Amino acid sequence: MNSVRVLAVEAKMQDGKLLVTGGQDDSGSDLKSAEMLTEEGWESNIPSLPVTIAAHCMVTVNSTTVMAIGGVENSQDWSGNTFYFSFGEESWTEGPEMKNKRAEHGCGKIRRNKESQEMNIIVAGGWDGSSRLSSVEIMDEDSNEWQTGPELPFGISSSQMVEDQNGGVVLIGGGSSSVGTLDTLYQLPHGGQDAVWTKMEQKMMTGRFQHTAFLIPDNSVDCS
Repeated sequence: MNSVRVLAVEAKMQDGKLLVTGGQDDSGSDLKSAEMLTEEGWESNIPSLPVTIAAHCMVTVNSTTVMAIGGVENSQDWSGNTFYFSFGEESWTEGPEMKNKRAEHGCGKIRRNKESQEMNIIVAGGWDGSSRLSSVEIMDEDSNEWQTGPELPFGISSSQMVEDQNGGVVLIGGGSSSVGTLDTLYQLPHGGQDAVWTKMEQKMMTGRFQHTAFLIPDNSVDCS
């Protein structure tokens, strides 16, 4: 990359490009810059975030728009702010504020409820500056407001959320005050109020937090 970064986040665009935002540099200073990986290499002509942010989360809203969510602003303020960026625009714009301030949380897109195929943005867990969170929020596309979602079994931070192939999400690993580093996978099938997080039978061989996780095609690995 053009900048050294830790605690930065990324979003993969549908055209294969990779957008990376914020984080901290090697001196521990927070960043608000953004850069994108293209076939030609890393480009730094992406507009910077309005504030410095680290340990946030980012979701690809559609083929041209991403949303940066929460994080630690200005090295000290846990944030509930959100920011949209659409490619071709000159700046980020403010989105709806979350109910809870959080950093080191998981985020993704999930079916609105079990009858719907419409997708909403979901955030789960994280750290609010004093404790790990079990709360979940889902952004209703119609009202453009965050609603309370199905709560996690306990507070989890520094996990990774992956969208499954059926419109649900899986929360992978993370840290817990009671258990420590987690090797577990928790699945939520949709975002309706009747949905419940279920602990999957599968688990990682090694407990992990602050890691990366993503889906790969079935034909790329033999899990037998």
